[in-house]
Amino acid sequence: MVAAKNQMSQPSNNDVLVITGINGYIASVLGYALLKKGYHIRGTVRSLEKAKPLLEGVYAPYKDRVQIYQVPDITADGAFDEVVKGAHGIFHIASPVGMSLKTYDEAIKPAIRGSTGILSSTLAHAGPQLRAVVVTSSIASLFSGRPGPGEIITEASRPNLDLLTLRVRLEAGEIKAPVYALSKIAADVAVWKWYETKKPPFSLCSIHPSLVIGPPVTIPCSGDALCETLHPLWEIFSGKSLTRLPTLGSGLYVDIRDVVDMHCFGYEHPEVVDGHRFIASGGFGPAQAIADILHAAYPMREGKMPKGKPGEGYIGFQDGKVGKVQPIEGAVTISSKKAEKMMGINWVDFRDSVRDTAKALEVLL
Repeated sequence: MVAAKNQMSQPSNNDVLVITGINGYIASVLGYALLKKGYHIRGTVRSLEKAKPLLEGVYAPYKDRVQIYQVPDITADGAFDEVVKGAHGIFHIASPVGMSLKTYDEAIKPAIRGSTGILSSTLAHAGPQLRAVVVTSSIASLFSGRPGPGEIITEASRPNLDLLTLRVRLEAGEIKAPVYALSKIAADVAVWKWYETKKPPFSLCSIHPSLVIGPPVTIPCSGDALCETLHPLWEIFSGKSLTRLPTLGSGLYVDIRDVVDMHCFGYEHPEVVDGHRFIASGGFGPAQAIADILHAAYPMREGKMPKGKPGEGYIGFQDGKVGKVQPIEGAVTISSKKAEKMMGINWVDFRDSVRDTAKALEVLL
């Protein structure tokens, strides 16, 4: 977990790091952590207006080390040519794809172009000082359907996906996986195919988070404007529905602070991470456990949050209290041991992550 409490600007170390989609949840928290470490950052946004909450907020003490570039379309040819010049590291986090898109042209084609486009710009224009590129992917890129009984998803898990036939198979209805997941798979396949073909002189790794929660560095005007991964927790905390709990897909979580630590490690230890995928998942964290944790932490909100069926769907609930949350038999199983071993990550406990997120969002109630 990133543990830096002092907001005073640290001495510059002169390294310039590019963060695409700087106004996003992961990217903005990463940028804050890097600024506190003394780095210069270049952030990209689709419109300059989107960077204002950061520049006027938590980034303000470090504004002499922040540059913002407007990149309206990250899938356009040469979109990142200028941004990457002279950079020492690049964190590609921006995605042109949202969870609601349904077709190949809407989701999969832009995902591929966005990921390979910045790699091509980097290879051609960044310069010899570039050390590392870290690509933010998703655990959705590691499996295209629900894993079978006893199956454990690891970084070696590879969905059987041929990019050359994907469009035809998708439009023919032969593939049943969500298009958003397919876009993540396709982008991941394209990134590593590029790496194997181009053999770049810089390090390349990818981070694959599960559902990301944890305190953001900017709070929007309303809960509806929170990033998509925080919506389920917010729905419970705000009591959007008192009769049902939101669906969380795999039920796996990771704290934003751990995700940021992994990205920092990816840049600072290029010789360790080069050529590797890393799963970022702190463990099991279903919606019912979120509700149970929040009810224990906020007894004054009794009747204002959905209760569901306390303790159902996970192991760790006893005598009205949530202990260490563990999956029940049949839950999706994923291994994050690689990040623990190679990066030294100690995952933020799910209970702390839920409580810390809720604390940050109290102002929206």
